[in-house]
Amino acid sequence: MRASVRAGQIVVPQHAFEEMNHDDLLQMDVEHCILMGEIVERQWDHYWQEWKYVIAGETRDGDAIEVVAKLGYQRTVVLITAYRI
Repeated sequence: MRASVRAGQIVVPQHAFEEMNHDDLLQMDVEHCILMGEIVERQWDHYWQEWKYVIAGETRDGDAIEVVAKLGYQRTVVLITAYRI
């Protein structure tokens, strides 16, 4: 996941973008969390039949956030949601 983020292979669907805006988060905050944080939970998504990951970390300013993401086609990181904790 980190290698994909470093390569710029991250997709932010409209729903995730709206959730980020709700908590005043930028894409660089999400990327920082993925790069510097840690996976705290792996969840099986029964609807999509795939794994998603909860990543705990910080924004670039040091605020605590969590990111939920999955690996998509060709190992692209697909953001599901991000929120402040």
